[in-house]
Amino acid sequence: MKKLALLLFILISQNSFGQECLNVKFKLRGYFHVGTSQIDTTALGGFYKDKNAPKKLTLENTSLFEKNKLQVIVKTDSIVSFQKGIQGFKVFIINKTDSIAEVPAQDSRLYLKRQVFHKNKWQDIEYLPSSSCGNSYHSVFIKPNEYWDLKAPCLKGKIKSKFRFQLYIHENLTIYSNEFEGSFNKKQLKKEQGYKPIGIMDPYNN
Repeated sequence: MKKLALLLFILISQNSFGQECLNVKFKLRGYFHVGTSQIDTTALGGFYKDKNAPKKLTLENTSLFEKNKLQVIVKTDSIVSFQKGIQGFKVFIINKTDSIAEVPAQDSRLYLKRQVFHKNKWQDIEYLPSSSCGNSYHSVFIKPNEYWDLKAPCLKGKIKSKFRFQLYIHENLTIYSNEFEGSFNKKQLKKEQGYKPIGIMDPYNN
C-alpha cells in the first residue's frame, strides 16, 4: 500500500509540478489583474476590464484570515500553473472588514508587486508599468467577506532570501503579505523586463 501511494504521488507530482520556476535576470512587469464587485462611477472609462471578479468567502476558508482586516496572503504550498511551462502559487487578497474596499488599479492591474529582503532592506524585484492615458486609471472594489484569487510565478536564482508582496492602497495605507522563502538573481533588482507597444492605441512603453 505504501509503495502504491508513493507511486501515485510521483505520478501526480510529474503531472502537476512538471513545470519550471522562472530564472530571469530582470524585474518582472506587474501581472495581477482583477475584476470588481462595484462599478467605478468616477472613472473616465475606456480602461481594460478584467473578468477575475472577487469571490465569496466560504465557511471552509474563512478561518484562515484575520477579522477586520484587508489582507494579502501568500500560499506557496498551493501550487498552480502560472502560465504554460511556468509553475506558480496562490496569492489571495481578502476583505474581512465590514465595509467595501476601494483599491486603485491601472487597466485592472493592481499596484501589487514582489519585494526581496536583500542587504538588510526590502527592495522591489517587480515593477508596475505606467500608462500615458488617463483613461487607464480607475478603482476596483471588493466587498466584505470577498477575496481575489490570484497566481504568481515561483522564482529561482543564485541568491536565497525571503520575499513578500506589497499592495499600495493610498498614500496612507500600504499592505504587506506574509513573508516566504525563495531565491532570485541580482539583476532582478535593477533591470526591468520592458515592453513594446502593440499599436497606436497601446498607452504603455515599459
